[in-house]
Parts: sequence; structure tokens; C-alpha cells
Amino acid sequence: MLPVVEGSAESHYRDLYGHAPRYVMHIPAPSPLERLEGSIRATLFVHGDSVERVDIVSSRPQLAQRLLAGRTVLEAVDRVGRIYTLCGRAQRMAAEAAAEAATGEVVPAATLMRRERRVLAEQAREHVWRLLMPATDHAAPVPDPTALRLIARAGEAVDALATALERILTDHLLGEPPARWLARDPEALRRWCVEAATPPALRLAETLRDPDPARSRTPLLPALPAWRTDTIRSLAGQALAEPVFCSRPVWQDRPAETGALSRLWDDPTLAARIADMGSGSAARLLARLIELARLPARLLDDGPAVVRAWPLGDGVGVAGVETSRGLLLHVVRVEAGRVTDYRILAPTEWNFHPAGALAEELAAMPTGAGLAQRARRVVASLDPCVACQVELRHA
Repeated sequence: MLPVVEGSAESHYRDLYGHAPRYVMHIPAPSPLERLEGSIRATLFVHGDSVERVDIVSSRPQLAQRLLAGRTVLEAVDRVGRIYTLCGRAQRMAAEAAAEAATGEVVPAATLMRRERRVLAEQAREHVWRLLMPATDHAAPVPDPTALRLIARAGEAVDALATALERILTDHLLGEPPARWLARDPEALRRWCVEAATPPALRLAETLRDPDPARSRTPLLPALPAWRTDTIRSLAGQALAEPVFCSRPVWQDRPAETGALSRLWDDPTLAARIADMGSGSAARLLARLIELARLPARLLDDGPAVVRAWPLGDGVGVAGVETSRGLLLHVVRVEAGRVTDYRILAPTEWNFHPAGALAEELAAMPTGAGLAQRARRVVASLDPCVACQVELRHA
């Protein structure tokens, strides 16, 4: 059983981004880092021709309150930036925005714009890394480091990053300019899956040959611009009042899924392709690819907000950031310049809820040949931010 990321690919990623990738399919033994960050185990209990039960167990600790309560606002923001390395920019932007909302600070428009650009740049890097992964997990993948170097060298300079993304998409991910790929109708997209030799095309071709038979009915979390203050107030209240809520968050009393699919669900381009190719892991991959294909133009123009904050009064502030994996929420309460309560609702807790999208899809899968591979494919499509192990147990 081989990890999805190892060897030279991991060293390239670490050199470029300052931390190792957090996603592996199988874990022989937890490392010290995994013990600190936790991990996820999805166990399918198989009986005959059906999956009787799915258990999703997370050991991810909720560290925010323990590490940030009692700190000054500046200390808390700085500590968030140092503790949370995966999507580190998004975490720091969320901490800054939540603290400003809690203290009533007025933020200049230039600062808000700079945050948007930094989050989009990080979102692009994470998308590129994930989309460079090959179609199969039978061998250790080694994504082409050329694309990773291009995006790293571009940094956060808008023009340079847009140019780098256009080249990466054309040369490494799509095999053609993004505008031409986005204009493909469903039939032309199917031909692309078969004819192109890029990692995303090969992965989509795999889902065409062996489609995921199960579908999730878990609702999609609204994209950031759609959130109302009263809904955020309710969510923040639950997070502050119930410590377990951030480990198993719910929206409108149900688990929810977040990510590129939830951000683009109403998009006509994605809707047409889902109708033709099906939902599930293929839909998530398509959504991620469409979102990235549009990012060069998005970086040079306005678009839907990816950072937003809500001052809720009584020293409480909330901030939301759209990361590559989904919506990240920070909730903070400040009294006399010090943090008294801090909660973080991360995308992984939404997507890997014990009764959420992953559990529902795995439970509905037919057994037989290919079950383990399809299960791992669904896990990968939800992109956990920590190590995730898939295990089959037969009655």
C-alpha cells in the first residue's frame, strides 16, 4: 500500500510551499506530525453484496480554543499564521478578518483587495497540486515539478500569476488554452477525456470507464456571497456554545458538503457536464478544473468574494474564506483586547462528517471488484487536509 505523495514529489512540494502535502491514502503508522494534526479513518463494513455500515472516525484535535484563548488579538492572529501551515494564508486572512470584525476595526479597501488576491493565489496553488495527481494510486505519483516551479516563481503578483496559470493549464493540465477547453460541450469534453494525456483528463476518463455508482444527497454549503448575517449568527452561536460542533458541524440541522462543487453548483457550464457525466467524484474534479481554468481571468478582474467578515456585536466576529477545499470559518470573541473564545470550522470537518457526503456515498456503493479503489477515489475528490485511511472489513 503506497502513499499518494512520497519521494521527490513531496520534496518538491515542501521546497515550494514550506510544508509537506497532507494527503495520503494509507498510513502504515502515524508520524509525530500526524499525531499532532490527527488523521481520518473510513471503515466500510461489507456484508455480501452491500456495505452494511460506514464508520468515519477523525482524531483531528480542536486546537484553536486551547492555543488562542487568553492571547491578545495580535498574538492570536500571529499564532494562527504559524500553527496552521496548510492553507496558511487563508487561515491567517480569516484570523485577521475575524479579529477586525470582533473589535470593530475599519479595514481599508486596499487591504481587502490584497487579501482576496492572496487567497486566490493560494487557492490556485492547491488546485494545481491536486490536479497534477495521476489517475491511479497503484504507484507513487511524481507530479511534474515544472508546473509547481512556475506557480511558485509567480508568487502573488497578479499579472505574473495569471500568466503562469495560463501556461500551466495549457501545457500541463488541459493540453489547450483554458478558453478553448471551457467552451467544449459535453460531447467534446468526453473526447477530451479520451484523447488528452493530462492527469485530469486521465482521471476523468477513469470515472467514465468505471463510474461511481453511488451519489450523495448531502446538501451543499452555500458559497460565501450567499451567507446572510442571521445564518452566520446562528452558526457562530452553535460553535461558541457547543465544543463538539466544530468537530461535527451542521447547517440547517444537517451535514453539508463544501468545496469547488458547492461554489459552482449553479454554474451552467458545470451543470451541463454533470448531467452528461454524472455527479460524485467526477463532478468534484470537474468543478475544481473549471474553477482553476477561470482563475487567470478572475485574478485580473473582480468576481465573487473569497474573503468576508461579519461583526456580530458583543465582541464577536466571524470571517469566512473560500479555500481550495471549501469554506473555512473563524469565530472569535474578544474582551478587553484579549481572546476569550476562538473556534475554527474547517472544510474537512464538513466533508468528512460521520453522516456527511463521504459516509453517504460509501454506504451506497455496491460491493465487488473495484470497491476499494472507488472508495479511495471518492475520498480523494473530497480532499482531506490530513492523512486519510480507507479500510474494508468483510463479515
